[in-house]
Amino acid sequence: MGSPVNFALAAAASMLATSCNTAPRDNLVNSNQPFQTASATQGNKAMDENLPVNQRFRNLDEYLAWLQQHAAPADRPWYKEVSSGVYELQTAGNLHLDVPSNEKRTFTREELERKFGFRK
Repeated sequence: MGSPVNFALAAAASMLATSCNTAPRDNLVNSNQPFQTASATQGNKAMDENLPVNQRFRNLDEYLAWLQQHAAPADRPWYKEVSSGVYELQTAGNLHLDVPSNEKRTFTREELERKFGFRK
Protein backbone atom coordinates (compact mmCIF):
# COMPACT_ATOMS: atom_id res chain seq x y z
CA MET A 1 0.00 0.00 0.00
CA GLY A 2 1.08 3.56 -0.52
CA SER A 3 2.05 5.93 2.21
CA PRO A 4 -0.32 8.64 3.47
CA VAL A 5 1.92 11.25 1.80
CA ASN A 6 1.51 9.59 -1.62
CA PHE A 7 -2.26 9.46 -1.19
CA ALA A 8 -2.32 13.14 -0.19
CA LEU A 9 -0.21 14.13 -3.22
CA ALA A 10 -2.38 12.07 -5.56
CA ALA A 11 -5.54 13.63 -4.12
CA ALA A 12 -4.13 17.15 -4.45
CA ALA A 13 -3.04 16.51 -8.04
CA SER A 14 -6.47 15.13 -8.89
CA MET A 15 -8.23 18.16 -7.37
CA LEU A 16 -5.93 20.54 -9.22
CA ALA A 17 -6.51 18.80 -12.55
CA THR A 18 -10.26 18.83 -11.99
CA SER A 19 -10.34 22.52 -11.08
CA CYS A 20 -8.26 23.43 -14.15
CA ASN A 21 -10.60 21.53 -16.45
CA THR A 22 -13.74 23.07 -14.98
CA ALA A 23 -12.55 26.69 -14.73
CA PRO A 24 -14.87 29.05 -16.61
CA ARG A 25 -13.28 30.04 -19.91
CA ASP A 26 -14.51 33.61 -19.49
CA ASN A 27 -11.95 34.06 -16.73
CA LEU A 28 -9.13 32.82 -18.94
CA VAL A 29 -9.76 34.75 -22.16
CA ASN A 30 -9.37 38.47 -22.64
CA SER A 31 -12.88 39.72 -23.32
CA ASN A 32 -11.71 42.72 -25.36
CA GLN A 33 -13.30 41.82 -28.71
CA PRO A 34 -10.96 43.61 -31.20
CA PHE A 35 -7.95 41.77 -29.84
CA GLN A 36 -9.68 38.39 -29.90
CA THR A 37 -10.84 38.97 -33.46
CA ALA A 38 -7.36 39.80 -34.73
CA SER A 39 -5.77 36.78 -33.07
CA ALA A 40 -8.62 34.38 -33.65
CA THR A 41 -9.07 35.15 -37.32
CA GLN A 42 -5.39 34.83 -38.10
CA GLY A 43 -4.45 31.96 -35.78
CA ASN A 44 -0.87 30.77 -36.18
CA LYS A 45 -0.45 32.81 -39.36
CA ALA A 46 0.01 35.95 -37.22
CA MET A 47 2.99 34.34 -35.52
CA ASP A 48 4.73 33.30 -38.77
CA GLU A 49 7.44 35.94 -38.96
CA ASN A 50 8.57 34.56 -42.33
CA LEU A 51 5.48 36.13 -43.91
CA PRO A 52 5.21 39.87 -44.49
CA VAL A 53 2.86 41.74 -42.15
CA ASN A 54 0.33 42.35 -44.94
CA GLN A 55 0.00 38.58 -45.47
CA ARG A 56 -0.33 37.75 -41.78
CA PHE A 57 -3.12 40.29 -41.13
CA ARG A 58 -6.11 41.37 -43.22
CA ASN A 59 -5.60 45.08 -42.60
CA LEU A 60 -3.70 47.66 -40.58
CA ASP A 61 -6.29 47.70 -37.79
CA GLU A 62 -5.83 43.96 -37.14
CA TYR A 63 -2.05 44.36 -37.09
CA LEU A 64 -2.15 47.34 -34.72
CA ALA A 65 -4.55 45.48 -32.40
CA TRP A 66 -2.24 42.45 -32.42
CA LEU A 67 0.76 44.65 -31.59
CA GLN A 68 -1.12 46.28 -28.72
CA GLN A 69 -2.15 42.89 -27.33
CA HIS A 70 1.14 41.05 -27.79
CA ALA A 71 4.00 43.54 -28.20
CA ALA A 72 3.00 46.17 -25.65
CA PRO A 73 2.85 43.77 -22.65
CA ALA A 74 6.24 42.36 -23.68
CA ASP A 75 7.79 45.86 -23.78
CA ARG A 76 8.17 45.71 -27.56
CA PRO A 77 7.35 48.61 -29.91
CA TRP A 78 3.72 49.20 -30.90
CA TYR A 79 1.62 52.08 -32.24
CA LYS A 80 -0.93 54.07 -30.25
CA GLU A 81 -3.50 56.27 -31.96
CA VAL A 82 -2.97 59.71 -30.42
CA SER A 83 -5.48 61.57 -32.59
CA SER A 84 -7.72 60.65 -35.49
CA GLY A 85 -5.50 58.91 -38.06
CA VAL A 86 -2.22 59.77 -36.26
CA TYR A 87 -0.24 57.09 -34.46
CA GLU A 88 2.72 57.41 -32.12
CA LEU A 89 5.38 54.73 -31.84
CA GLN A 90 5.39 53.40 -28.28
CA THR A 91 8.69 51.93 -27.18
CA ALA A 92 9.73 49.66 -24.37
CA GLY A 93 10.16 51.39 -21.02
CA ASN A 94 11.42 54.92 -20.74
CA LEU A 95 14.96 54.39 -22.00
CA HIS A 96 14.03 54.02 -25.70
CA LEU A 97 17.05 51.81 -26.31
CA ASP A 98 15.25 49.95 -29.09
CA VAL A 99 14.61 53.06 -31.21
CA PRO A 100 17.34 55.40 -32.47
CA SER A 101 16.90 58.93 -31.15
CA ASN A 102 16.53 60.36 -34.66
CA GLU A 103 13.79 57.90 -35.69
CA LYS A 104 10.40 59.34 -36.53
CA ARG A 105 7.89 58.74 -33.72
CA THR A 106 4.51 59.76 -35.23
CA PHE A 107 2.92 58.40 -38.38
CA THR A 108 -0.27 58.97 -40.32
CA ARG A 109 -2.51 56.01 -41.06
CA GLU A 110 -1.46 56.17 -44.71
CA GLU A 111 2.24 56.08 -43.76
CA LEU A 112 1.71 52.96 -41.62
CA GLU A 113 -0.35 51.29 -44.35
CA ARG A 114 2.50 51.87 -46.80
CA LYS A 115 5.18 50.89 -44.27
CA PHE A 116 3.52 47.53 -43.58
CA GLY A 117 2.39 46.84 -47.15
CA PHE A 118 -1.35 47.33 -46.80
CA ARG A 119 -1.28 50.12 -49.38
CA LYS A 120 0.86 50.40 -52.50
